[in-house]
Amino acid sequence: MTTASSPPRITAGAMTGTSLDGIDAAVVAISGHGLDMRAEVLSHAAGPLGSAEETIRQLTTGGETSAKVIATAVKALSTQTAAVMQQAIGNHRVDFAGVHGQTVLHAPPCSWQLIDAAVIADTLSCPVASQMRGGDLAAGGEGAPITPLADWILFRSNVRRAIVNLGGFCNITWLPAGKDINSIAGRDICVCNQLLDAAAARRLGRNWDVDGQHAAAGVANEAIVNSLMRTLTSDGPTRSLGTGDESLNWLDESIARDAPSDILLASMANAIGSTIGTAAAANADEIIVAGGGAHHRPLVAAIASATDVPVRPSSDLGIPIEAREAACIAVLAALDRDGIRGTLPAVTGRRDGPMISMQWCQPI
Repeated sequence: MTTASSPPRITAGAMTGTSLDGIDAAVVAISGHGLDMRAEVLSHAAGPLGSAEETIRQLTTGGETSAKVIATAVKALSTQTAAVMQQAIGNHRVDFAGVHGQTVLHAPPCSWQLIDAAVIADTLSCPVASQMRGGDLAAGGEGAPITPLADWILFRSNVRRAIVNLGGFCNITWLPAGKDINSIAGRDICVCNQLLDAAAARRLGRNWDVDGQHAAAGVANEAIVNSLMRTLTSDGPTRSLGTGDESLNWLDESIARDAPSDILLASMANAIGSTIGTAAAANADEIIVAGGGAHHRPLVAAIASATDVPVRPSSDLGIPIEAREAACIAVLAALDRDGIRGTLPAVTGRRDGPMISMQWCQPI
């Protein structure tokens, strides 16, 4: 039986997001078990997708390829993921780990994350959990968002918090004040970095607008802002977002196509940030931002301008903005290991009751 004096369990997590900007890994110390656990981020690291990136981009855009090319990419991505995790782990002794893998399709009831946990378990010499969405999907859920319960472990407090993930898509977890997990809410909001990065690629010839520098050089155009906001909110918050929800066609509309680059990028940051900020402020005393988009200054400024609720980065609470998702993956693995299923019926729409666990690769 675990006692108050028991040493913490050390776990690692890795995440590759839909914006395809690399692999993030975090090492987390878990004190306690089940819903009583507490988590502290000890270290984190990041690295590129490596040689698998071209194939991953092909798959995410519906390009045709072969089974051999996919298998080769999975092996390369898994090897690279293990290397980034080892960088984060350093001299820590890891008891177990969790890996999400690279989403190449999310269209519930189907969702496909590329990863071979066996490669990672062999490299790290510890049990590794994967297939983190499968149990929820099998139970009739959307398979997303999967982080709200992990966010509760990492960020719960005596104030209401909105945890905003500024990734390829934006999703928000609303945490109640106190310990009532039945009051946790969460949903996907709109496309975020996927669309911003696509505009940067078309207009700047770069994978992304670093820190939103080009967006900061422009002035938002009200007509462009309103046009994009209508696109972002047209489908409503009734399902998880994924493949086909990137709103890339909007970039081909004349109002976007004919705008100068700095004005377009400034307007997009304003529209996306305003949409997110308005949504996040509901039932929140403070807004916590994390993810790659938290470096995009005009985007974060637009979130703050949309509400009177204070906005601050997760790093203020000891969770580096680059490490929040990877830390959540580590926490989800710990919950699963303790027999606590990581998704919430009220969030994903899955049926209540028993749910299939993650898949574990166990060195023997």
